[in-house]
Amino acid sequence: MGLPYKYTNPYSPRMPFGSAETDPTAANDDMAPADTKATFMRIPWIARKINQPGIVCRVSNGRMPKPDGEDSLWAEILKTPRTIRSTISFYKKPENDDDPVPEVTTVLTVGNGMNGHTDMIHGGITATILDECMGICQSINIERTHIAAVKRGKAFGELPPHDVTAFTRELKITYLLPVRTPGAIMVTTRRVKKEGRKEWLAGELKQCTGNGEDDDGEIVVCATGEALFLEPRPSKI
Repeated sequence: MGLPYKYTNPYSPRMPFGSAETDPTAANDDMAPADTKATFMRIPWIARKINQPGIVCRVSNGRMPKPDGEDSLWAEILKTPRTIRSTISFYKKPENDDDPVPEVTTVLTVGNGMNGHTDMIHGGITATILDECMGICQSINIERTHIAAVKRGKAFGELPPHDVTAFTRELKITYLLPVRTPGAIMVTTRRVKKEGRKEWLAGELKQCTGNGEDDDGEIVVCATGEALFLEPRPSKI
Protein backbone atom coordinates (compact mmCIF):
# COMPACT_ATOMS: atom_id res chain seq x y z
CA MET A 1 0.00 0.00 0.00
CA GLY A 2 1.42 3.38 -0.97
CA LEU A 3 1.87 6.34 1.32
CA PRO A 4 -0.93 8.94 1.39
CA TYR A 5 1.58 11.63 0.44
CA LYS A 6 4.72 11.84 -1.64
CA TYR A 7 7.84 11.25 0.44
CA THR A 8 11.34 10.64 -0.84
CA ASN A 9 13.59 9.35 1.94
CA PRO A 10 17.29 9.55 1.02
CA TYR A 11 18.28 8.24 4.46
CA SER A 12 17.51 4.58 3.78
CA PRO A 13 18.68 2.12 6.45
CA ARG A 14 20.64 0.46 3.64
CA MET A 15 22.97 3.49 3.72
CA PRO A 16 25.64 3.91 6.44
CA PHE A 17 23.65 5.33 9.36
CA GLY A 18 24.54 8.81 10.55
CA SER A 19 26.80 9.74 7.66
CA ALA A 20 27.02 13.51 7.24
CA GLU A 21 26.79 13.00 3.48
CA THR A 22 23.48 11.16 3.72
CA ASP A 23 21.83 12.63 6.79
CA PRO A 24 22.12 16.35 7.64
CA THR A 25 20.65 15.80 11.09
CA ALA A 26 23.73 13.89 12.27
CA ALA A 27 27.40 14.59 11.72
CA ASN A 28 28.72 11.22 12.88
CA ASP A 29 27.19 8.02 14.22
CA ASP A 30 29.70 7.95 17.08
CA MET A 31 29.03 11.51 18.27
CA ALA A 32 27.18 11.93 21.54
CA PRO A 33 23.79 13.65 21.25
CA ALA A 34 23.95 17.42 21.71
CA ASP A 35 20.88 19.56 22.38
CA THR A 36 21.95 22.72 20.55
CA LYS A 37 20.29 25.42 18.50
CA ALA A 38 23.05 25.06 15.88
CA THR A 39 21.74 21.62 14.90
CA PHE A 40 18.39 23.07 13.86
CA MET A 41 19.80 26.13 12.14
CA ARG A 42 21.08 23.69 9.50
CA ILE A 43 17.52 22.54 8.76
CA PRO A 44 15.90 25.33 6.67
CA TRP A 45 12.23 24.72 7.44
CA ILE A 46 12.96 24.74 11.19
CA ALA A 47 15.51 27.57 11.06
CA ARG A 48 12.87 29.87 9.57
CA LYS A 49 10.71 29.37 12.67
CA ILE A 50 13.59 29.97 15.08
CA ASN A 51 14.70 33.12 13.26
CA GLN A 52 11.50 35.01 14.09
CA PRO A 53 11.80 38.17 16.25
CA GLY A 54 11.53 37.71 20.02
CA ILE A 55 12.12 33.95 20.01
CA VAL A 56 13.49 32.36 23.19
CA CYS A 57 15.30 29.01 22.80
CA ARG A 58 15.97 26.62 25.64
CA VAL A 59 16.71 22.99 26.48
CA SER A 60 14.17 21.19 28.62
CA ASN A 61 15.29 20.24 32.12
CA GLY A 62 13.92 16.82 31.27
CA ARG A 63 17.02 16.18 29.13
CA MET A 64 19.27 16.46 32.19
CA PRO A 65 20.02 13.13 33.97
CA LYS A 66 19.14 13.13 37.67
CA PRO A 67 20.66 11.03 40.48
CA ASP A 68 17.25 9.69 41.55
CA GLY A 69 16.36 8.43 38.06
CA GLU A 70 13.77 11.10 37.34
CA ASP A 71 13.46 11.84 33.59
CA SER A 72 15.62 8.81 32.78
CA LEU A 73 13.52 7.98 29.70
CA TRP A 74 14.00 11.41 28.09
CA ALA A 75 17.45 12.16 29.49
CA GLU A 76 19.11 8.76 29.06
CA ILE A 77 17.21 6.02 27.20
CA LEU A 78 16.05 8.33 24.39
CA LYS A 79 19.24 10.40 24.27
CA THR A 80 21.44 8.44 21.87
CA PRO A 81 22.59 8.78 18.24
CA ARG A 82 19.86 6.34 17.16
CA THR A 83 16.98 7.77 19.21
CA ILE A 84 16.54 11.50 19.95
CA ARG A 85 19.85 13.02 18.92
CA SER A 86 19.03 16.63 19.63
CA THR A 87 16.06 18.62 20.88
CA ILE A 88 15.35 22.19 21.91
CA SER A 89 12.19 24.17 22.63
CA PHE A 90 11.39 27.73 21.64
CA TYR A 91 8.60 30.26 22.02
CA LYS A 92 7.86 33.93 21.45
CA LYS A 93 8.59 35.90 24.61
CA PRO A 94 5.41 37.53 26.00
CA GLU A 95 5.42 41.30 26.35
CA ASN A 96 4.76 41.11 30.08
CA ASP A 97 6.55 38.84 32.55
CA ASP A 98 3.23 37.89 34.13
CA ASP A 99 1.72 36.72 30.85
CA PRO A 100 1.72 32.98 30.09
CA VAL A 101 3.33 31.47 27.01
CA PRO A 102 0.37 30.31 24.93
CA GLU A 103 2.36 28.19 22.47
CA VAL A 104 5.68 26.31 22.66
CA THR A 105 7.44 24.54 19.79
CA THR A 106 9.81 21.64 20.41
CA VAL A 107 12.01 20.36 17.60
CA LEU A 108 13.86 17.06 17.51
CA THR A 109 16.25 15.18 15.28
CA VAL A 110 15.71 11.44 15.47
CA GLY A 111 17.53 8.32 14.33
CA ASN A 112 16.10 4.96 13.28
CA GLY A 113 16.36 3.29 16.68
CA MET A 114 12.71 3.89 17.63
CA ASN A 115 11.09 2.37 14.54
CA GLY A 116 8.06 0.14 14.35
CA HIS A 117 7.84 -0.41 10.60
CA THR A 118 10.77 0.29 8.26
CA ASP A 119 11.62 4.02 8.17
CA MET A 120 8.65 4.76 10.49
CA ILE A 121 8.75 5.71 14.13
CA HIS A 122 6.75 3.47 16.49
CA GLY A 123 3.31 4.83 17.33
CA GLY A 124 4.01 4.55 21.04
CA ILE A 125 7.06 6.79 20.63
CA THR A 126 4.91 9.31 18.74
CA ALA A 127 2.56 9.39 21.74
CA THR A 128 5.51 9.73 24.13
CA ILE A 129 6.94 12.66 22.17
CA LEU A 130 3.60 14.49 22.08
CA ASP A 131 3.03 13.87 25.80
CA GLU A 132 6.52 15.10 26.70
CA CYS A 133 6.25 18.20 24.52
CA MET A 134 2.92 19.18 26.04
CA GLY A 135 4.54 18.70 29.45
CA ILE A 136 7.38 21.01 28.38
CA CYS A 137 4.84 23.69 27.48
CA GLN A 138 3.26 23.38 30.89
CA SER A 139 6.61 23.35 32.71
CA ILE A 140 7.71 26.56 31.00
CA ASN A 141 4.58 28.30 32.24
CA ILE A 142 4.92 26.90 35.76
CA GLU A 143 8.46 28.27 35.83
CA ARG A 144 7.35 31.69 34.53
CA THR A 145 4.63 31.86 37.16
CA HIS A 146 7.21 31.08 39.86
CA ILE A 147 9.66 33.72 38.58
CA ALA A 148 6.91 36.35 38.53
CA ALA A 149 6.00 35.42 42.13
CA VAL A 150 9.66 35.76 43.17
CA LYS A 151 9.77 39.27 41.73
CA ARG A 152 6.71 40.17 43.80
CA GLY A 153 8.30 38.71 46.94
CA LYS A 154 5.76 35.88 47.17
CA ALA A 155 8.14 33.01 46.40
CA PHE A 156 11.82 32.14 46.69
CA GLY A 157 14.40 30.29 44.63
CA GLU A 158 15.43 30.29 40.98
CA LEU A 159 13.16 27.34 40.14
CA PRO A 160 9.75 26.22 41.39
CA PRO A 161 9.76 23.72 44.28
CA HIS A 162 10.18 20.12 43.14
CA ASP A 163 6.62 19.24 44.13
CA VAL A 164 5.15 21.94 41.88
CA THR A 165 4.38 19.72 38.93
CA ALA A 166 1.54 18.00 37.10
CA PHE A 167 0.78 14.53 35.81
CA THR A 168 -0.85 13.35 32.60
CA ARG A 169 -4.42 12.35 33.46
CA GLU A 170 -5.73 11.80 29.92
CA LEU A 171 -3.98 11.54 26.56
CA LYS A 172 -5.63 11.17 23.15
CA ILE A 173 -3.48 10.65 20.04
CA THR A 174 -4.75 10.80 16.47
CA TYR A 175 -2.39 9.27 13.91
CA LEU A 176 -2.63 10.87 10.48
CA LEU A 177 0.59 10.09 8.57
CA PRO A 178 3.74 8.03 9.17
CA VAL A 179 6.51 9.78 11.11
CA ARG A 180 9.63 9.13 9.02
CA THR A 181 13.10 8.30 10.34
CA PRO A 182 15.85 9.38 10.40
CA GLY A 183 14.91 13.04 10.18
CA ALA A 184 13.57 16.09 11.95
CA ILE A 185 10.32 16.55 13.83
CA MET A 186 8.51 19.69 14.99
CA VAL A 187 5.90 19.58 17.75
CA THR A 188 3.79 22.68 18.38
CA THR A 189 1.89 22.65 21.65
CA ARG A 190 -0.61 25.16 22.99
CA ARG A 191 -2.56 25.79 26.13
CA VAL A 192 -6.30 25.25 25.70
CA LYS A 193 -7.70 26.11 29.12
CA LYS A 194 -6.96 25.86 32.83
CA GLU A 195 -9.43 25.25 35.63
CA GLY A 196 -8.01 24.95 39.12
CA ARG A 197 -5.64 21.98 39.22
CA LYS A 198 -6.63 20.87 35.72
CA GLU A 199 -5.05 22.08 32.50
CA TRP A 200 -5.85 21.03 28.95
CA LEU A 201 -3.24 21.19 26.19
CA ALA A 202 -3.10 20.27 22.51
CA GLY A 203 -0.24 19.47 20.17
CA GLU A 204 0.62 18.81 16.53
CA LEU A 205 3.58 16.72 15.37
CA LYS A 206 4.86 17.77 11.93
CA GLN A 207 7.50 16.80 9.41
CA CYS A 208 8.73 18.19 6.11
CA THR A 209 8.13 15.84 3.19
CA GLY A 210 9.97 15.82 -0.12
CA ASN A 211 13.72 15.38 -0.53
CA GLY A 212 14.80 14.94 3.05
CA GLU A 213 14.76 18.22 4.99
CA ASP A 214 15.24 20.57 2.02
CA ASP A 215 12.93 23.43 1.08
CA ASP A 216 11.19 21.55 -1.73
CA GLY A 217 8.89 19.65 0.63
CA GLU A 218 5.57 20.30 2.28
CA ILE A 219 5.15 20.57 6.05
CA VAL A 220 2.50 18.03 7.05
CA VAL A 221 0.82 17.12 10.33
CA CYS A 222 1.58 13.48 11.13
CA ALA A 223 -0.20 13.23 14.48
CA THR A 224 -2.17 15.33 16.93
CA GLY A 225 -2.53 15.06 20.68
CA GLU A 226 -4.94 16.27 23.34
CA ALA A 227 -4.07 15.98 27.01
CA LEU A 228 -5.40 16.76 30.44
CA PHE A 229 -2.76 17.44 33.08
CA LEU A 230 -3.59 17.39 36.77
CA GLU A 231 -1.66 19.07 39.57
CA PRO A 232 -1.55 17.08 42.84
CA ARG A 233 -3.49 18.40 45.80
CA PRO A 234 -1.31 20.52 48.09
CA SER A 235 0.19 18.59 50.98
CA LYS A 236 -1.52 19.16 54.33
CA ILE A 237 1.69 18.46 56.23
